Amino acid sequence: MRLPVAFLLALTGLSTACAPAAAKPKLTPAEASATRLAFERGRLIYAYDRAAWQGSDDLVAKLPDYTAKVGGWIVDGPADAPTLVFYDQDEAAPHAVYIASFKGGRIQSSRVLGSSDDRSLGAGRKSMIAARTAAVARLEAASPVRCKEQPFNTVVLPPEKPGAQTLVYFLTPQSDSKAIPMGGHYRVEVAADGSAAKPKSLTETCLEMPFADSKGGRPAALTVSDLLDPVPTEVHVFSALAAGLPVRVMTRNERVWAVDGTGIKPVAGKRR
Repeated sequence: MRLPVAFLLALTGLSTACAPAAAKPKLTPAEASATRLAFERGRLIYAYDRAAWQGSDDLVAKLPDYTAKVGGWIVDGPADAPTLVFYDQDEAAPHAVYIASFKGGRIQSSRVLGSSDDRSLGAGRKSMIAARTAAVARLEAASPVRCKEQPFNTVVLPPEKPGAQTLVYFLTPQSDSKAIPMGGHYRVEVAADGSAAKPKSLTETCLEMPFADSKGGRPAALTVSDLLDPVPTEVHVFSALAAGLPVRVMTRNERVWAVDGTGIKPVAGKRR
């Protein structure tokens, strides 16, 4: 949903001056837990997505005929040091084709694996690949609204603890270097037994937010409304990191939140 321009400008200009420290809304334990989880997931999504596109460029350079050999990819590990694996087209028993490690947002090492290399995948990575396959089938069956003709970018987050679900995200790709898609994103939860739940839409509309004009000018923040959730989600964190700008979010309870690379904080409005 698009908010009136005047209101957007007003929200974008929010600062601590209009919300003194003593007057800032306090978080309930449930809100604190939800925002912490959303931030952690958002950081991982951004790190994994960034590793995938950087590694894709490197893969193309190292393996020109990759389309005949690669079936997909997954990323795992911590946000500050993820590992990217491209695997082959053997759906029953996939093997690694290419592997890259990252640090500080840059490739530290990468290589195409040959016949003499150990190309086996551990149980955790095989489970992530299987979860991605199940989620893709579930999403396609649901015929989701697509905001762009290009295929979704996929990000798989490993279980947060043994027995927990694997989260598979389908993100509208960024096709404009000066705008970030804020709509058309989905999450599919895949249980430990491999069953995929109904896709959850993380946004209501196909909103795309420009964050730079033709002269390179940038706003102080991006501002959106979210009528689906009581607190900002991992998509807002991902979008703030991808755009390199804070995101102001007005949630369904009419509270306003600041989302950036340091966390999610309430800045205005009363809890309802």
